[in-house]
Amino acid sequence: MLGELLKNPRALLLSLAFHVVVIGLLFVSFHFEDRPNLIKAGPVEKTVQAEIVDQQQLDAMEKKKQLDQERIKEAARKKKEQEAKKLAEKKKLEADKKRKAEEKKKAELKAKKQAEEKRKKEAARQAEEKRKADARLEAEQKRKAEEKRIADEKRKAEEKRVAEEKRKAEEKRKAEEARIAEEKRKAEEAQRAEEERKRKEAEQRRLAAEEQKRKEAELKARLQAEETQRRLSSLQEAYKLAILQKVRRNWIRPPGSEKIPECWVKVLQGPGGIILDVTFGACKGSTAAYRASIEGAVYKAEPLPKPGDPSLFERELNFNFKPE
Repeated sequence: MLGELLKNPRALLLSLAFHVVVIGLLFVSFHFEDRPNLIKAGPVEKTVQAEIVDQQQLDAMEKKKQLDQERIKEAARKKKEQEAKKLAEKKKLEADKKRKAEEKKKAELKAKKQAEEKRKKEAARQAEEKRKADARLEAEQKRKAEEKRIADEKRKAEEKRVAEEKRKAEEKRKAEEARIAEEKRKAEEAQRAEEERKRKEAEQRRLAAEEQKRKEAELKARLQAEETQRRLSSLQEAYKLAILQKVRRNWIRPPGSEKIPECWVKVLQGPGGIILDVTFGACKGSTAAYRASIEGAVYKAEPLPKPGDPSLFERELNFNFKPE
């Protein structure tokens, strides 16, 4: 009760005031016990009655508050019980799930173990059968090898006998053949000597004819080579001139260049006249701008003209650039 009053200060103050008034009245009544008629009870009685009414209201309010708090506590307790029940059910489900998973895992492990044991037994049985089969095979192979060895020895002995007879017959045959061959050789030598004489005569005639043809062919080839060389020289000069003229057509004189020196230009070209690199040889008195203008003209001339004959194509070109 004191705890409830402490929670409600107003009710506590009213309760204290009520008790002070009651104690005061008791004290006054005790002190003036011989003079009861001198005390007026009207206002005090009203005050006490008002305090009693307020206290009743406070008690009713306090009781209502306690009932509300009890209902709230009851609702919280029920909610807590429901939550605890749900949690317990959830834990039970999880425990059942975990238990089932563990039982499944144990069953799988057991099945795996049984399968492994079965596999090992089967492997051991197969290994034993293989060992026995290998032993039988090895024994059979040894037996066959022995039979083969005996047969080989017999065959070799027979072959040796046949070979000896064959050797003797061969020697006899060769001796006869040698005699016949010697007679034939002598006859053939005589025939070859005659044929050789005729062949030499024919060879001499053939060589004389071939020598005449060779000289005629050499003369013709030399004349053709000279003609080809003249044609290639002309084509080569035209080839280099065409390159130089195309470079000159693409050359732009750099500003401020009063003196135009001669420069030897080295051009590395690929198939189809593609420019791969441009360098310079002797270029006395030239400036960087002048050399750059020549290099730019060479690249602008790409692709370079093709030679009149593919054999005249030069991967490395050297020419004297002389714009004037």
